[in-house]
Amino acid sequence: MAVKYKVVSKRPGGMAGNSPVKYYPAVTKRRMIDTRGLAEEISMRTNFTTAHVLGIVETLTHVVPALLQQGNSIRLDHFGTFSLHVSGEGKDQPEQVTKKDITKVKMAFLPSKFIKEKLARTKFEKLQ
Repeated sequence: MAVKYKVVSKRPGGMAGNSPVKYYPAVTKRRMIDTRGLAEEISMRTNFTTAHVLGIVETLTHVVPALLQQGNSIRLDHFGTFSLHVSGEGKDQPEQVTKKDITKVKMAFLPSKFIKEKLARTKFEKLQ
């Protein structure tokens, strides 16, 4: 099945700029798959019941943050790597930086080469 896209207009430099409008593709018509929907898809392709998959996914929601909080990155082979990143306030001197300067904690995901190659083969269809 092809991913639907629409055409959107953008003016480089913001709307107040004098640059000509450019047109770009943007993915549209997304359908949200929730945890149960994902578990059912996995269950249909494996010998695991939907309940077992739901249990595993629920456990992941507790284990992944805990492992990241211990300073680990998590690589799921053929899927990708989860890692913790922070943003913070800048200081003039290195010794002035403390944990109090951390303002945002984020989890990043870097897809594996396998996933990137699969996604590169995505088919697209223009929304009419």
